[in-house]
Amino acid sequence: MPTGIGGGTPMFVEACGLACAASTIADATIAPNAAHVLRHQEVVGALMEGRTMLPLRFGTLAEDAAACRHLLTRHHDVLSTQLDRVRHCLEFALRVAGLPEIPDPAGGPLSRLDGLGPGASHLRTLARREKGWPSSTAEFPHDGLAAHAADRLLWARSPSQPDLRASFLVLRAFASSFLADVSALQHLRPDLGITVTGPWPPYSFSDPNLTGGGS
Repeated sequence: MPTGIGGGTPMFVEACGLACAASTIADATIAPNAAHVLRHQEVVGALMEGRTMLPLRFGTLAEDAAACRHLLTRHHDVLSTQLDRVRHCLEFALRVAGLPEIPDPAGGPLSRLDGLGPGASHLRTLARREKGWPSSTAEFPHDGLAAHAADRLLWARSPSQPDLRASFLVLRAFASSFLADVSALQHLRPDLGITVTGPWPPYSFSDPNLTGGGS
């Protein structure tokens, strides 16, 4: 396990069949500097190897191990539901440049998770402003990518952000097939700038709200 923000090896705190990885720090706040963010990302990246996990936002704090156990107990149902949602899954981020501009539509609802934290809730609100995928699969044959995705989330396009950006939740077993589909799409549409990054922890599909009453 990589070194945590506090300089030591993260420990696991368990309660009600759940476990969280935590580091002991000396200060009451965590400065969002490059070194701290990198350590956070390294720990999250190590945790996702062979595990189903929910990445918490950088800077999430609890007073001590007892407080961690209380959070796990209090929010057991929400955490368990989100873990089931992303179980055995990875996230890939897709960006497509070169599509025609589109008007700002009213937009229909996209799939969403209950109990999301403010970060993911805000992102989902932004995503729901987007009408959806290009209506013509000849314009952008996205259905082939969806075949190996458990879920997908489309971010809103705007004059300042004209690229199509999407996050895909993909089962580990289908990761190679998904990347092969992206490669095939890149060859099919060389006129578009299609890039994919990942695998990442499922940031876009999990952000448990640990500030509410829980269950």
